[in-house]
Amino acid sequence: MKKFICLCLVLTMALSMAACGKKTGTETTAPTTAPSVEGTMEELVNKIIENRPVEFTGGSMVIDLTDTSEDGQWALKSYTGLEDASVLTDAAVYEPMMGSLAFSLVAVRVAPGGDSKAVAESMKSGIDPRKWICVEADDLLVAGYGDVVMLIMVSTTGGMTAQSFVDAFQTAVGGSCDFVI
Repeated sequence: MKKFICLCLVLTMALSMAACGKKTGTETTAPTTAPSVEGTMEELVNKIIENRPVEFTGGSMVIDLTDTSEDGQWALKSYTGLEDASVLTDAAVYEPMMGSLAFSLVAVRVAPGGDSKAVAESMKSGIDPRKWICVEADDLLVAGYGDVVMLIMVSTTGGMTAQSFVDAFQTAVGGSCDFVI
């Protein structure tokens, strides 16, 4: 009987070690992507500003992605640089409330199945850093984390840098950017 129990224990141990052994072959895994960012884009924009305060009075605003009027399309293009809102599910902007300050912080959530980097590149190429009357943003970065893209453009004459807002974005989302362009 003792021999039989010992044999069972040896077989059990051998099978468990085989199950935990290193797998060989051509096993593939899906590429890892950043986890989804919790909350709305307006909440994210406010969190970024909380992490990297500004020295002016500003405010956040949700961008109405359903407004297909001429004004709605102008707002979409002016804030995001995009012509088509269908690639997004949520968008918000933080800008100065008064004055001639070249500053715009925009966060967008890319629609499911969309390519965040392609959206980011479209935003960067489509945005007008001279959209204000008398000032121009001379520092512009677009960063992405998972399905969220942040565009920041500032005038460095105010002592701000786009990189400092990218750093605040990373803190707000709790991880490193997938890309910065």
